[in-house]
Amino acid sequence: DTQVRLSDDKLAALIEFCSIPRSRKEMQEFCSIKTAEYFRKHIIKPMIQNNMIRRTIPEKPNSGKQKYIRV
Repeated sequence: DTQVRLSDDKLAALIEFCSIPRSRKEMQEFCSIKTAEYFRKHIIKPMIQNNMIRRTIPEKPNSGKQKYIRV
């Protein structure tokens, strides 16, 4: 499922927010979403698949230092 589960406005704001590298936690708090698993599956993963954001450490997707930046 490559559909990002956010309103267009919220998605645009999140992409703008990621113009500097952000952690999953920062992005999640920005969106006011409580569940990390939901956020990863329905927000981060589809955003990466749709080339909206990219990982700052692509070779270590599960790194604790992982951040995301807009493409």
